[in-house]
Amino acid sequence: MYCHIYIIITIYSQCLRFIQLVGLSEYSLDQIPSNPELLRLSGNCEEDLIHELALRLGMEEIDWRDIGKNYTGNTQMVKFLTLIHLKENYSICFGDLDRSLQEMKITTHTLCMVRRRKQVKSRIPDDILDCIPTDEILDKLAPQVGKMVFQLGTELGLSIADLENIDKCSPNLTAQNKEVLFTWRKDRSVKPTIRVIKQALVNIRKGVRCLEEVVKNIDAKTLRAVEIVTDKIRDNADRIIQDIQTSQILDHMMTHLVISVDDRRDIEHYAGQDDQNKALLDIVTKRREPAYSVFVDGLRIYGYEDIANDLKCDFSPSPTSASAETEGLSVWNFPLYKVRLQKNYLKVITDILHENIVDHLITREVLSVDDGKKIDSGKNPQEKNRNLMDMLLRKNEQGFNEFLKALKKDSIYADLADQIEKTEVTSTDMATLHKCLK
Repeated sequence: MYCHIYIIITIYSQCLRFIQLVGLSEYSLDQIPSNPELLRLSGNCEEDLIHELALRLGMEEIDWRDIGKNYTGNTQMVKFLTLIHLKENYSICFGDLDRSLQEMKITTHTLCMVRRRKQVKSRIPDDILDCIPTDEILDKLAPQVGKMVFQLGTELGLSIADLENIDKCSPNLTAQNKEVLFTWRKDRSVKPTIRVIKQALVNIRKGVRCLEEVVKNIDAKTLRAVEIVTDKIRDNADRIIQDIQTSQILDHMMTHLVISVDDRRDIEHYAGQDDQNKALLDIVTKRREPAYSVFVDGLRIYGYEDIANDLKCDFSPSPTSASAETEGLSVWNFPLYKVRLQKNYLKVITDILHENIVDHLITREVLSVDDGKKIDSGKNPQEKNRNLMDMLLRKNEQGFNEFLKALKKDSIYADLADQIEKTEVTSTDMATLHKCLK
């Protein structure tokens, strides 16, 4: 019996050593470990072990203490940054770690573990996992990560310098996690897919349930459409930023409800046309459909047909995304008169002469004398009318009604007043405008 036990133990020991050697063979012993590998090693070792290991590998005690002071109470960060210090200052390799661990009578199987990526099954379909996450997905995921900012960023490949800058910029953990996720997604050297996030969450022992919850109502078709839009905008961004004038395109987008009066003000507060174009592109990228298609149509209508053709996409919304658009509208109240007015935005700014209308609105105390002066500061009739519409879209229903009365006082504008008053407002209109105000 004892003989059998001895044989079993011997075979087990040989197998274990074989596993260790095979595990390390894929990385030659003189290879320097990556940051994620050092992160995993730090997670598998107690603080005292890392301390002793660091001293054996040449680290000064004062350097160990300095890291501890900078990250008081954060043992995981102390362990991880200690290993990073060894890597950056002493160029440690797997062989160095292997020898030191053996001297400390610690099994080098620990090193095998750091390079093995644990695979966890999830309920997320493969076609979703292979897509790039949208802003909404990252926004919803960020609060779920909690204190694991450094760990997540390291697993996703961000540099220590980037992570330290993120840490300094905001004390808010959710904001830090958002910055980590968005910074990672910007790097397209490797496709930043949901699968990569899933593996990173597993590696930092966060698990995948939070990610499953975030993407459970997302369909792959919508995600692929977002990827196409994002790629097309990125590929043509320089031409758009440098070549286009946005005023008329913004008129078009206002009329189709894909930007709000606040969006327009935010865009136009930039002095330079390039900066205005960047701000507009940012909105289009985030809003996607129908903002993207309306933007492309605006480019085509106002003289940028070549760019419009390069940006053209064919979309057919899936049932999931279509129903998601109207989610929450039942509890969202937005004045119908403002929707009617904005749907006639282009008609108003191109068709009316503002003087008598503004006089009427000042008389009725809808506008002030200073408002009238601001409207008149526009460089041309359309710009003056844009200033007027900017104010009217911020007024209450009385202001809207007085505007209609002012139009009806002039027979030339009676039909326009009637058109505005009878403009149909659909659930799609409300859903589109709702996206601007989320």
